[in-house]
Amino acid sequence: MQPEVDRIAQPWGERTPYDRGGTWSVRVDTYLEPGVTADAVERWVPTASILHSNGDALDVAVAGDRIVGVRGRAGDRVNHGRLGPKDLFGWQANHSRDRLSTPLVRSGDRLVPCDWDTAMERITDRTRELLADQGADALGFYTSGQLYLEEY
Repeated sequence: MQPEVDRIAQPWGERTPYDRGGTWSVRVDTYLEPGVTADAVERWVPTASILHSNGDALDVAVAGDRIVGVRGRAGDRVNHGRLGPKDLFGWQANHSRDRLSTPLVRSGDRLVPCDWDTAMERITDRTRELLADQGADALGFYTSGQLYLEEY
């Protein structure tokens, strides 16, 4: 386990400078929920950060069917295991009590829970309507460089 870093004073962790033509050193940043040790992690799930434009490779720590932390991936060509504040702490929003965990669809003036198939059917039906009525210019997407269809 690496030493605790003050992420307020050093949001990006310890500096790791290197000479021109040199190799950027590997530094695997890790953050686990307080009280959770690496031995308690049941599995590490490989993914990439979608919280910013770098697409840093990271592994998500899972225990008891919950996200309990993250670690950088040493072999990644983008971050060499380093994780910034969003990568280290953004996953905690998954545990928020008011986080949406089931789809909602509009019924009159209310949003009501439904199953995922119903929600997706509504989306695809409306998309087809828009394309038929207004053409391809009716749709636009705000995406990021690390959102690859093949991965997500």
